[in-house]
Amino acid sequence: MRRILAILAAAFCLTACFEDSGDDPLYTNFYGFADVSGLDLTGARISIRSEGIFFNVAEDKTDGAWRKEKRIFLQCDVLRQTADNTYDICLKQTRPVIEKDVIFKSQSSEDVYGNDAVSFDQDWGMDVQTRTINMACRYTALQKSTTPHTLNLVFDDSRSTTDTLFFELRHQGAGESYENTDYETTDFQVNGQYLTFDFSGTIPAGAKGSIVISVEWDWLNSNSYEMLERERKHYQSFGTLKLSQ
Repeated sequence: MRRILAILAAAFCLTACFEDSGDDPLYTNFYGFADVSGLDLTGARISIRSEGIFFNVAEDKTDGAWRKEKRIFLQCDVLRQTADNTYDICLKQTRPVIEKDVIFKSQSSEDVYGNDAVSFDQDWGMDVQTRTINMACRYTALQKSTTPHTLNLVFDDSRSTTDTLFFELRHQGAGESYENTDYETTDFQVNGQYLTFDFSGTIPAGAKGSIVISVEWDWLNSNSYEMLERERKHYQSFGTLKLSQ
C-alpha cells in the first residue's frame, strides 16, 4: 500500500490532500495533471505520462467534456487496483489544461507576454521526466468580458546560468487587470487556468548534476479582510531539476 501511495503521489505534480480510506476506495479526492488516451465506445483511459500509471474511468460524475481534451486537471477517487500500475477511478471534476512552450525573453517583448498580476492556486510543480512545469493559476479579469487573457512562462535567458534557470510567470490582461484600471472592485472576478509548460529547450547543453529552477511572479496584496488590493507584491520560489550524471 505504501508503495502505491508513493508512486501516485510522485506522479502528480500538484496534489491536494488525500486520505487512505480503507478497502474501497483506496484514496479519495486526488487532484492532478494527466493525459487523456484510449478513447473508445466503452470508456476512456487517463494516463500519467512520466510514471506509466493508468486510470480507467469506472464512474464519471462529470459532463463528459474532458473526453475532447488531450490533457486535463482532474479530481477523482481511486477505487481499486486492477493490474500493475492500473486503477479504476470515479472521476468527479476536470478542467482542460493548456500546453505551451516557454517564451525566451530575448526573443519577445512585454507587449506580448504582459505584466499584469498573476498567481497560483497552490504552487507550481515540475515533472522531471518530461521536463515540464505544471501550474494551476489565477488572475483577475472583468466580469462577462470577452477579451482573451493569456498566461506565459518567460525564460530569462540573459540572466540564467548553467547552475540556475530563471523563469517569470506573466499575464497579459489587455488592460483589464485589476491593478491597472479604475473600474470598481465589484466589476472584477478571479479566474483560473491550468497550464503545462515545456522547458526542455532551456536546459544548457551538456548540463549534469542538478540545476536550480527559479519561478517569479507578481500578485496582489490582500487586506485584513482577505480582499485583494491594487498593490502588487513580488514572489519567488525555487525547485531543483536533477539530471543524469
